[in-house]
Amino acid sequence: MSIEPTKRIRDPIHGLIVFNLSDEIDRAAWELLDTPEFQRLRRVKQLGVSEFTFPGATHTRFAHCVGVFHVARRLMKVAISQIPVQQSTPHRMRVSLLAALLHDLGHGPFSHAFEEAEKSRLRGTPGAYKSHEQWTAEIITNPAGQVRKILSKSFGASMAEEVAELLKSEPADLYAAVVSSSFDADRLDYLQRDKLMTGSGAGRTRMQKTIYLLDALGLRSGASYYYYNFGPFSDEVTNGISDSKFSGILFEEIGYRVSDGSPFSIFKADKPTGNIHQVGALPADTVKGILQHFASCNSIVLELAATIHWLARVEKVSDWRGELVRRKGSKTQGGRMEKAAELLGELGISLKPPSDIALSS
Repeated sequence: MSIEPTKRIRDPIHGLIVFNLSDEIDRAAWELLDTPEFQRLRRVKQLGVSEFTFPGATHTRFAHCVGVFHVARRLMKVAISQIPVQQSTPHRMRVSLLAALLHDLGHGPFSHAFEEAEKSRLRGTPGAYKSHEQWTAEIITNPAGQVRKILSKSFGASMAEEVAELLKSEPADLYAAVVSSSFDADRLDYLQRDKLMTGSGAGRTRMQKTIYLLDALGLRSGASYYYYNFGPFSDEVTNGISDSKFSGILFEEIGYRVSDGSPFSIFKADKPTGNIHQVGALPADTVKGILQHFASCNSIVLELAATIHWLARVEKVSDWRGELVRRKGSKTQGGRMEKAAELLGELGISLKPPSDIALSS
């Protein structure tokens, strides 16, 4: 059996991003990453000078663009499933995915901060200022550039213009919506990436821990988990949230904690769930009751409860209390560790191994 040639990038948000070199889009994308135009993005900070307030916010437009391409590929699968076969346009899909990868080529030093400085510098000179979108289009279509050469070689002479035009125009179809819309691949990457790198609400901890504990109760979501910062974490849950948002099944609102202003996510279903009788392997009424119970819990207590279960059932740590204090520090104080253990007891979740929760390798 032959093994398809692949290239891989390990990303802090999306995990392993795989480029299948037998696929024409992935192969072209991998070549585009190595162009001088794209490599320049390694030196362009995603959040400008924000690192002086958030020292961890040193991530680049390079990483962001790779992440957007990865998200766009997943969203495109959802989009295609919503389009009748006779109305599908594979070429339009290729244009959109390449646009997702290249959408930020025109950003200057310090990203949006540079644009604002340019606006001020060129004020009073009509036509002199160009947005990063305009610069992106010019870079893509530059006859002397490497990007245009790769696009033309792989997809024909008109591809560079088509990609540039998509990035300059309002979305005209579902393919373009993957690149530019209310919940496009760009937003779905930077919302997660900027949260993580600034530390201001990194990820959707409550949703992750809720589904993990439901799995401990027998939900059988099929998600695989590993330990990451806030406790048990699943890439499948993160991907499922993104796909559900793109499909319109879930809507996300951003709230802000009164204590420190940190953002948090509020998810709402598009339709009432009154006629649903089963959620995974659990009765819907059971899940509803558990979720109502969780709603009254402090987020840290929920995080600790999931971590206690992970330590006891998956890692099989006999002194899980000591290990919990070591990993979570001050979060375990103020009676929160005791409340977390009580929560598990109220739910009837056993802490005896072996675990029946899937553990990702």
